[in-house]
Amino acid sequence: MTATFRKLAEQVVARHDDHLLDYGPDKQADRVVAALQRLNRIVDLTPAIGTDIDLAGFGKVPAQYASGNDSYFLLSDASEQLGWFHPRACKWAEKRFAWAVQEQRRIDEERGDGRLGWECLTGHVDLELHLCVDDPQAKPDAGGRRWSDSGDWLISTDRIPDLLASSPWGKEFMDNSMDAFRHAAREIFGDKLKQSPVIGPDGQPTGSNAYDLFEPQLPKDEALRRARRGPALDDEEGLS
Repeated sequence: MTATFRKLAEQVVARHDDHLLDYGPDKQADRVVAALQRLNRIVDLTPAIGTDIDLAGFGKVPAQYASGNDSYFLLSDASEQLGWFHPRACKWAEKRFAWAVQEQRRIDEERGDGRLGWECLTGHVDLELHLCVDDPQAKPDAGGRRWSDSGDWLISTDRIPDLLASSPWGKEFMDNSMDAFRHAAREIFGDKLKQSPVIGPDGQPTGSNAYDLFEPQLPKDEALRRARRGPALDDEEGLS
């Protein structure tokens, strides 16, 4: 796998060649390879060749690796497809990874056996690139230049809903997906929702329960099609 990791690392570094910071291309590629090797020790990575990942109709990105039921793609590919300023997308990944570390620590402490777990830490994988990108919205540095630090990440496909909801297409994605979320909530949490009464403004039960709040407006198959339609509307298919 080392040769495969090196090939991807060199491709990623070449993509960001104009923005490399602190290290030259060879050192940056070494850092990417090391990050991939660390991930491969936790999950079994298989190169994905000729496979595209659909971003719910908002674009497609090439899969880089497969692992179990999920695949991994480059955040830079997704940010390009979504028209998302890449340093902003990286800030999203950094924040989500920080939350994952906190959750992993909580799980490890509750388990209480002294072991370090990884189950929360494989959805957002920092490739350890150091980049500098011009950013008109950033505060100027001492020399007057406005820039943001950046990098690149591998993102697991199970993080796509959160990625899209946080992207510039977040509102459109949420509008498209709301009925699909309602169906999923009923399927996953049905019994718990039925046991959760709805409390009115006066502090008294309304007679309904949380299950009623998640009543879909579309049949499941239409809801799933709507969730994948992207920014285009298609009234003829009844998806409006």
